[in-house]
Amino acid sequence: MMIRRTAARIALLTTGVVAAVVLAGCGGANQATGGTSVTPSTGSAGGQTFVPVTSTTVAAAPSTTTPTTPAAAGGGEPGAGTTAECKPANLKLSLGGGEAAAGHVFQALRFTNVSKVSCVIVGFPGVSYVTGDNGRQVGEPAQRDGKVGAQITLHPGQVASAIISETDVGVFDPAQCKPTDTRGFRVYPPDSTASMFVAQPGRGCAGNPPDPQLRVQTIKPGAGSA
Repeated sequence: MMIRRTAARIALLTTGVVAAVVLAGCGGANQATGGTSVTPSTGSAGGQTFVPVTSTTVAAAPSTTTPTTPAAAGGGEPGAGTTAECKPANLKLSLGGGEAAAGHVFQALRFTNVSKVSCVIVGFPGVSYVTGDNGRQVGEPAQRDGKVGAQITLHPGQVASAIISETDVGVFDPAQCKPTDTRGFRVYPPDSTASMFVAQPGRGCAGNPPDPQLRVQTIKPGAGSA
């Protein structure tokens, strides 16, 4: 009888060991899949059970991109709120008295705002001698002398001027100069494709003298000193 009871106990222990091995094998299979992780938890009976825990999703970091600020209304319109440039229709062209010095004559080329609105003017005018009834150009146009000046606002009635320097054609070799009678000056205000004319009979070089026959300075406020 004692032998039978001992054998029964051995059988029960063996069955428990086998059951534990089977359970351990099942837990290992779950971990090997990688789909679900498990963590041990202590139950009320003191045994161990395996509770599945789902993976945690990490929240994305908040964006650090600065939102684009829309442009102010009307801020990008070209010319909005600005004063228009002076054009021939706004201006009256005239010449100041000439001053002679060392084979040159200096004169003020004057631009008067004859309109009822203000306009702006800046830079060098285009200047050349012309002759004949059709205004044919005589020789090269005036060479720019010096740097561009500041922008000038001409209110109605105000004057700005540019000094021009005329070389006496007598200082040039006639074969190179080819002296020609002139009727006056064709003048283009800065940034204008329309020209103006101011009369002044004289002589210019229709050929190619070694030095410029005309020079012009940038436009400045006032009537000019020449």
